[in-house]
Amino acid sequence: MYMFDQIYKFLGQVIVYGGGAAAFAYLIFQYLGKSWIENKFKQKLEQYKHEQALEIQRLKIEIDSVLSGTLKLQEKEFETLPEAWRLLDEAYGRVASLVSHLQQYPDLDQMSVPQIEEFLSRSELLEFQKEDIRQADGKLNKYQEIIFWHRLATAQKACSNLENYIVRYGIFFPEELKEQFSKVIGELWSTLISKEIGEKVNDVKMQNEALTEVKEHIEPLRKSIENNIHARLRAHGVTK
Repeated sequence: MYMFDQIYKFLGQVIVYGGGAAAFAYLIFQYLGKSWIENKFKQKLEQYKHEQALEIQRLKIEIDSVLSGTLKLQEKEFETLPEAWRLLDEAYGRVASLVSHLQQYPDLDQMSVPQIEEFLSRSELLEFQKEDIRQADGKLNKYQEIIFWHRLATAQKACSNLENYIVRYGIFFPEELKEQFSKVIGELWSTLISKEIGEKVNDVKMQNEALTEVKEHIEPLRKSIENNIHARLRAHGVTK
């Protein structure tokens, strides 16, 4: 009722002071139109605020999702990089030792039977290989022959372990680092092939080339990978 009283009061003022239908219509529009515009403005403002709130919420969810994914990727990278380095270090050590000119062997020909048995019991050779050495006239030569192929197989297995790991987890590495790992794996296999063929055909030149590959290609790549991994870990506060 109070609202209608106000409207009637307003209309009475318009009739007294309006001076005509046009003025009356104008005043009606001015009074009611202002209220309508304000209401519409408030509605639009509330709608805008609501839409903005929804957009902010959507962006927050999107950003949280991106950050969460990035953190998980970094976590996986930092989990796999040290293991990749360990496998590379092992493969490199096996290959470098195999192609080195500095090879040490026990003088089995000068050992007594008990000494030979104690030595063989501690070796990694298979039982049939140990028996071949026991039966050989030249035990040292037989041991050198057998141990080479044993060490070659061990080096090949180390390279395979490294290669399989990079194939599986290299997706979490930066592209440059993944390429470096792929390249050093190729060099390791190339070195083993040169050494194996050189041993089979008794080609000293090929065996020397295997040693050159380690010194001129594999060692610099290994050092570069080490620096790259260290930089990645240090950048995220994993190392000092």
